[in-house]
Amino acid sequence: MTARPKPPEDFDENPPLNSDFFARAKPAAFGENARLREALKRIIKAHDTGTPMNDAIENAREALVDSQ
Repeated sequence: MTARPKPPEDFDENPPLNSDFFARAKPAAFGENARLREALKRIIKAHDTGTPMNDAIENAREALVDSQ
């Protein structure tokens, strides 16, 4: 796995969901919502069945990176 660079000091992982946030938001590309929804479903299924979630989380991470 390749190490990712650290974000800037002022980077906020959990920004407030206010008008500024939505002004910078971009609409999802065609098919992007479905791909992210499936990734989330795999995480929830792994949690519900008690199976390790590492693979499901890694797949979700890849889907999120691809969507940026």
